[in-house]
Amino acid sequence: MMNLSMSDTKLLKITGDVDGEWVVDAELPDGRLVIRPVAYPAVLTAGTGRALTEQELDAFWAEHEPHMLPADDEG
Repeated sequence: MMNLSMSDTKLLKITGDVDGEWVVDAELPDGRLVIRPVAYPAVLTAGTGRALTEQELDAFWAEHEPHMLPADDEG
């Protein structure tokens, strides 16, 4: 079984009885996939990440928000 690290994360979009976005956790030798739903807590648990503190979040937005304009320069 090949386990995937966060840098190799593969995402699936599924429609039907299980609509939604899913993360591939592992690819089995027989071709089957081990998947789980994409959700903020699930992604945090899968990686080495953690939630940002209020101060880290404020610093992130202060640094990056000015560069987050719509693609067509609206607003």
